[in-house]
Amino acid sequence: LLFFGFGDNGLILLVLWGLYHSIVNVGQTFYGFGWESQLLETGFLAIFMCPFFRISSKSSKSPPSRLVWFLLIWLEFRIMIGAGLIKIRAKDSCWLNLTCLRYHYETQPNPNPLSWLLHQQSANLQSFGVVVNHFLELIVPSFLLIPYRPMRLTAGIIQILFQIILIVSGNL
Repeated sequence: LLFFGFGDNGLILLVLWGLYHSIVNVGQTFYGFGWESQLLETGFLAIFMCPFFRISSKSSKSPPSRLVWFLLIWLEFRIMIGAGLIKIRAKDSCWLNLTCLRYHYETQPNPNPLSWLLHQQSANLQSFGVVVNHFLELIVPSFLLIPYRPMRLTAGIIQILFQIILIVSGNL
């Protein structure tokens, strides 16, 4: 149904959310990571982003609730702030002394040729990368909550570019 354009139906999304929720509950330890609850929360909010009983693939005239949009932005804020804070509070001091990227590219989940090139960069450039990472995870998410729309859009674009860099560098 999703493939043929009938995926923007809240009922279908609710069923998919329920199925994934049951997999997470059955998987217990294997699905006990933080991203599972974040995926469930995102999936639950997605249910309210489209009409509940629509069967046709024609576009809807009713936009999603502002509350749902705010909750999605709040989720993004929490994820990014959490990612930044866990690095600052980590027992390993490499994030505080700005040396984590010096060995990060050797230990990441999906290294690629670009990862090797990034690993070859100077220590100063890698330290600068850690500072940029802290800025993007600890400061920029705050701009998502500012009522001034251009600032929120800029913060959103920065977050998207940051995620693309993470993917391209082999981190995700």
